Amino acid sequence: MNLGIRAFLYTARKWKKSLLLFCLLLSITTLVLSGLAIADAQEKQTEEMRGTTGASFTVERNLSTGGWTSGTYGSYSTQEFITDEMLQEISSIDGISGYDASIVSMPTLYQDQKVQSTSCPVHSFCDWNSEQQGKEKLITNGKVHDFYTYGSVNTEYNDLFVSGRFKLVEGSHITEDVANGLIINRERAEVNDLEIGDTLEGRIDPYGEDPVIEMEIIGFFDIVADKDDEANMLDDSTMWDYTDYAFCSINAMKEMAVNYEDGSKIREADFYVSDAVELNNVIEEVKNISSINWNNFIITANDEVYQNISSSLSDTETLITTLIVVITVVSMVLIILILSMSTRSRKRETGILLAVGIAKPAVILQYVLETLLIAVVAFPLAYLSSKQVAGVLGTLFGKASESVIVQPEHFVLVAVGGGILLITAVLISSISAMRLKPRQILSQME
Repeated sequence: MNLGIRAFLYTARKWKKSLLLFCLLLSITTLVLSGLAIADAQEKQTEEMRGTTGASFTVERNLSTGGWTSGTYGSYSTQEFITDEMLQEISSIDGISGYDASIVSMPTLYQDQKVQSTSCPVHSFCDWNSEQQGKEKLITNGKVHDFYTYGSVNTEYNDLFVSGRFKLVEGSHITEDVANGLIINRERAEVNDLEIGDTLEGRIDPYGEDPVIEMEIIGFFDIVADKDDEANMLDDSTMWDYTDYAFCSINAMKEMAVNYEDGSKIREADFYVSDAVELNNVIEEVKNISSINWNNFIITANDEVYQNISSSLSDTETLITTLIVVITVVSMVLIILILSMSTRSRKRETGILLAVGIAKPAVILQYVLETLLIAVVAFPLAYLSSKQVAGVLGTLFGKASESVIVQPEHFVLVAVGGGILLITAVLISSISAMRLKPRQILSQME
């Protein structure tokens, strides 16, 4: 009788054993396929996280290697500042996705609106010198405010936006191409009836001789995080509410701060990398820029967020991999036990087949075909069922169900790997019977 026919007839005749093996293969393959889909979703999340966690490094003046001097507004360091040339050289290194350099000051912003009355209206600041009469100062709830303002090269890479504390909700970010742009809080803008395209005039000291710079509002931001949720630095910014923050073009800030010895120059800059894993390599390349005297500057890596998230994701990935391995090993043991019990119950049949001249490899091949006939049905059905199960199981690992997708390549991997494991299981389970001669096998059955 043909080998394939014998395998098919035995599988049909022993339908209970075949059904048990089928259910086992269906369940195991479904779980493994789901695990691979979850692992794939985890890997994609890790890759996305590597580019979106804001991993960066800061270049700042090394005040310990510089001298000190005194000026009109007190003592200040004579250490060299960060120049535009330095910014261009560093940002040109491969792996840097963008950067921001800021000059921080507290200018007053005015609406250019003439006062019609001789008495001070609620929106006026009438005790300035005559030059400022008719300038309306931005206010909130009747209180006069200045602004804690970043003169930025690129606000998209300002830490307040990168960290998610602020979110641009209207308009556009300030870039190097924007000469006199301004971004303010949307709540503050609504109180003062300001819209995108309106112009404001800024001046650092309203009582002094500082120049007045006209700026155009190009964007509004919302406050996403409370200030109390962040670890605040002990600097001037702690005295300001987030609604008092503003961002202007760095050139506008330089023009407003022209009267201050070191107030119009860049003290530090943040550079963001496209892949957090490459942060240290990028920093090493930056340090190799020979035109920069690194004795005068300090580089600090900022990857705490990435390290924390990466550690959590790595733990999850290890857990998923461990579960897949455990499921595979346990299922392999179960299948070997089932096949071994089946082989022992077929000793008489095996002995007869060997006695009539059928070679041992042919008998083993029949056993292999019997198992693969069941797998040929179980594997495709497992592929279909895993498409439904994977998303549900993925939610247990914090994944969105729609992101956990069983791919055809997962099925190919499991089908090939599963087939090899099944063949191995048949060979292992057949060792005890195949090492005996036909007469020994039949004698044991008497």
